[in-house]
Amino acid sequence: MNGNIKRFVNWKTVSALLFIILCILLMCMCKPQAGWHKMEGMAFGTTYHITYQSGVAQDSVVKRELERIDNSLSLFNDQSTLARLNRGETVEVDSLFVTVFEKGRAVSQATGGCFDMTVAPLVNLWGFGKDDKEKTNFDSLKVVADSLRQTVGCEKCQLIVEGNSMRLVGGTVDAAAIAKGFACDVVAAALKAVGCENICVEIGGEVVVSGHNPKGTDWKIGINKPEEGCLNDIEDALSLTNCGMATSGNYRNFYQMGDVKVAHTIDPRRGMPVASDILSASIVAEDCMTADAWATACMVAGLEEATKWMTEHKELRAYFITRQGNEYKITVVENGKVKK
Repeated sequence: MNGNIKRFVNWKTVSALLFIILCILLMCMCKPQAGWHKMEGMAFGTTYHITYQSGVAQDSVVKRELERIDNSLSLFNDQSTLARLNRGETVEVDSLFVTVFEKGRAVSQATGGCFDMTVAPLVNLWGFGKDDKEKTNFDSLKVVADSLRQTVGCEKCQLIVEGNSMRLVGGTVDAAAIAKGFACDVVAAALKAVGCENICVEIGGEVVVSGHNPKGTDWKIGINKPEEGCLNDIEDALSLTNCGMATSGNYRNFYQMGDVKVAHTIDPRRGMPVASDILSASIVAEDCMTADAWATACMVAGLEEATKWMTEHKELRAYFITRQGNEYKITVVENGKVKK
């Protein structure tokens, strides 16, 4: 009798377990699986490519954030917060602009002015700003640059916040060397806020990655060969996740003025286009805004000083490409140590 009861109870238990398993399988089959979405386009005068995993498309979220950044930090949008502040207007407090301005000031102080958002007049003078300046000759521009650089310096420029309004005093701002990295951060944060965990946001070469790629591994982020015309030629690739990476180089955005190559990276301290021994500076940081600013500063400073900074800032990872004869030399600084 007891044996029959035991067998009966066991069968009921097994039946219940099978029913539960069946229900779980049916629920999983009915539940929409999160797919991968890709979008690309133009923003801030450059291209963007964004990949993310989500049960539904979140393209509207991305476009909204890109528009917010443009309305805040674009030098080419006459109604952006930055443009209006540069015209001397008092505007409503813009948290995006404040965040970038404060980060720019912090990196400027840490690099002795190698990164400086008040470099706008010099950027414009050398033909890389909003206004299409007529390029006369190098020596004449150098004389003007020597005069303009006296007005450049983050210590001279203040963002005055009073209640719900703010104004800029003592200078004008160019956020081009930090805004793309910040835009990557903002877009990635917005995607995370709607439940996305696996994300890659690339805007003009600056990148934020989170989670894993469609293959289930860390994201592979390529570093281009620092040569003109080598847009798709990769020198190396880094495996990254949950961080930002930015690359600065003078091998694409430049022009010839007679016998002189005029590069877009301007040294705020000298007022001159940079002739750096670094061909390409890639920085990995917790966020892309930080990486973007430091990459520019390293290009301005040159290999020796940039390497010293990276050994002091262990939270940053650096990948510098220089030329040694006809070959590239790669210097990696990670966890405060130089790896050659």
